[in-house]
Amino acid sequence: MAFHFGTSGWRALIADEFTFAGVRRVTAAIAQLLREKGDAERGVVVSYDTRFFADRFAWTAADELLRRGLAVKLTERDTPTPAVAHAVIRGDHGGALNLTASHNPPQYCGLKYSPASGAPAMSAETKRIEELANDPALRVEGQGPVELAELKDKPGCELFDPHGPYTAALEERVDRSTIAADPPHVVVDCLYGTCRGYLPELLMDCGCRVKVLHAHRDAYFGGHTPEPSGRSVGELCEAVRESGADVGLACDGDADRFGVVDADGHYVDANKIVSLIYWHLVEHQGLRGDVARSAATTHLLDALAQRFGARVLQTPVGIKHLAARVLEDDALVGVEESAGVCFRGHVPDKDGILACILVAEMLAVHGKGVRQLLEDIYMQVGRRYHNGRLNLELTPELAPRIKEQLAGQAPETFAGVAVREVDRTDGMKLLLADGSWAMLRPSGTEPLIRFYAETHDEERLADLVRAARELLGVD
Repeated sequence: MAFHFGTSGWRALIADEFTFAGVRRVTAAIAQLLREKGDAERGVVVSYDTRFFADRFAWTAADELLRRGLAVKLTERDTPTPAVAHAVIRGDHGGALNLTASHNPPQYCGLKYSPASGAPAMSAETKRIEELANDPALRVEGQGPVELAELKDKPGCELFDPHGPYTAALEERVDRSTIAADPPHVVVDCLYGTCRGYLPELLMDCGCRVKVLHAHRDAYFGGHTPEPSGRSVGELCEAVRESGADVGLACDGDADRFGVVDADGHYVDANKIVSLIYWHLVEHQGLRGDVARSAATTHLLDALAQRFGARVLQTPVGIKHLAARVLEDDALVGVEESAGVCFRGHVPDKDGILACILVAEMLAVHGKGVRQLLEDIYMQVGRRYHNGRLNLELTPELAPRIKEQLAGQAPETFAGVAVREVDRTDGMKLLLADGSWAMLRPSGTEPLIRFYAETHDEERLADLVRAARELLGVD
């Protein structure tokens, strides 16, 4: 079996490719990488999310690190990804292994490696891990799982809870007194994931009236993919309508992504929320700085950046690229259309919990709902932005057509409009003469092809989606 690291680590089907033996082998490769970098003596944080056997995969990874002489700090329970990143930085550790498949369906598990910076590993490091893990010369003696009780007595293993230090860091980023002065009524959907014990309690501490859904572990995630959008937040939409809440908030399985439902019980596209967050940080918190966004993310951010006298730093899709711009170029935020935001001066990884709290803060500060705030932004920048995304299974029939489209000559027109520019930052992005854009790229986390589009009205958006289906020859 070949090991491959995608946009956010190694992910695969449990019991198919993702096995205890595989976890040991990849962990052994990471241990060797840490020795090559000189970071092995600093110890490694090991954690996990709520999916099936994620805890036992984590214990197995911890055992493999201990066998190889590396000290381990193992979380006592499933833990949000941003809390893991904070623990790495705060403890000056050599890195982290997080057993999570984030928003992927429940039949998947994953292993995400972060270096000492706390940010997701860049391609050079993940390629080295792939080389080591796939090298027959790498010897791994252990094969099966271990139990937590076996680890507790091993020298070099320490159990810890990152909750307190991480939540203290969050409280430094939000205006608690302003929220408490006019606290919104909130429904929180934990989606059976790691934000339980974090997001609802933080909102309550700020004075919010909070109704909580799905705040227990369910490895099947209620029969849905633990992504805070679409069908997965149907119950949240209904709960907001029934309770008369001001907003609904959700996080994905490892709490690095967010989801927002407005007071009418309608899901709000993540592109709009990341734009609101950037606007709020500048307008209310008085922060200044450039905005880093992925090539697939809304150009509403471009319009806001222009208004604020800031630059837009475009990157390929993937939080690792955005986190690098925040760390190296001091961008205020790094944002992506798939509901991810990382913040300057916080942790260099996505933080869905902080994003949700900032949404509650902006409602309290401005005394308006999400839709009203969006209308205010559109008035400021002069036009509306409508986004769409199409996910297509990468079938054997579709794969060659995709390869041809991405490698070949770009079309001169798309959906009846001239192509003004072709952007190859990630896949193929067509910038059209009417100000619309369309983008095609393979997913880095799932066997899917993703099509993204943005324009100025819903009818035109439907035209762009139809044109994409015609281009790819799919119904």
